Amino acid sequence: MKYFSLIMVVIGVLILAGCKGQEEPAKTEKPATVEEVKKEAGEATAYTSQQMDEYRQQAEAKLKDYDKKIDELQARAETVKKEAKAEFDQQMSELKKKREAASKKLEELQTASGKAWEDAKSGLDSVMDDMEKAYQEAASRFK
Repeated sequence: MKYFSLIMVVIGVLILAGCKGQEEPAKTEKPATVEEVKKEAGEATAYTSQQMDEYRQQAEAKLKDYDKKIDELQARAETVKKEAKAEFDQQMSELKKKREAASKKLEELQTASGKAWEDAKSGLDSVMDDMEKAYQEAASRFK
């Protein structure tokens, strides 16, 4: 009987605790106006355009840096022995092709927008990675 009374008290407390919760009045939000939506969309587009411009500038700076690195490697050609000259020329040719491909991808990026921009960016990133690998290989062989 003692346990029964205790269980009834606990159940009563739980029921009372559940009943005390008050419902909050429904919130009524004012719907956004067309002008507000356009303004927010314009701000988002401007931010995206800013990001795109920054990425383009960074890519252009990287390409200019690679131009300097390629010129430095080319200057080393003067010191390469005749036996290694053919291999060096082949690697330089490959590196220049990759540099040209990167330049074309950058041109695509400058005219693209939206999903096409994302695709062009991905393509440029891939070409830049390939160019970095080719440069590192050439630089390590002909130090």
